[in-house]
Amino acid sequence: MLVESGSARVFLNCGARELTLCHLRAGGVFSTHTRAWMGALEHSEIRSWPLSAVMGVIAEKPALGAAAFRDVGQILSGALTLIEDLAFRPVEARLASHLLRQREKLGTDTLQIGHTGALAETLGASRQTLSSQVNRLIREGLLARPDRRTLVLLDPGRLRALSEVSAS
Repeated sequence: MLVESGSARVFLNCGARELTLCHLRAGGVFSTHTRAWMGALEHSEIRSWPLSAVMGVIAEKPALGAAAFRDVGQILSGALTLIEDLAFRPVEARLASHLLRQREKLGTDTLQIGHTGALAETLGASRQTLSSQVNRLIREGLLARPDRRTLVLLDPGRLRALSEVSAS
């Protein structure tokens, strides 16, 4: 599948719980040959082709295949990070790690986090647990929240130390 416009979320669904694996923006590719689901986050155009057609295009234009493998590799890397986080880090460490990755990716200490529920799904936590952790980090001076959907990283060094804490 190719996200032509808009954005989508790739996630695992097990009844009442969902776990976000990654977010795709325009130009992102994803293989539907997995147990993961894909859902639009906004009005989006998503194309899908039979595997045989995709293989034919890749044979004609190998650069497209390389780009697709790069995207799938990034999704796999993110999934492995998520598994590691869920297995070895408490929610506060997962939150700190996620915020630091977003800071590095976007180049700013001011992050638009969207709905708390969506961030909780991304981190594999309940909305209530995540809200409690965010509020604790605000009280401790690591974060500021100028509005409901924005977090400012006030102390990235302490967040980094917190992100390296394991559950054991």
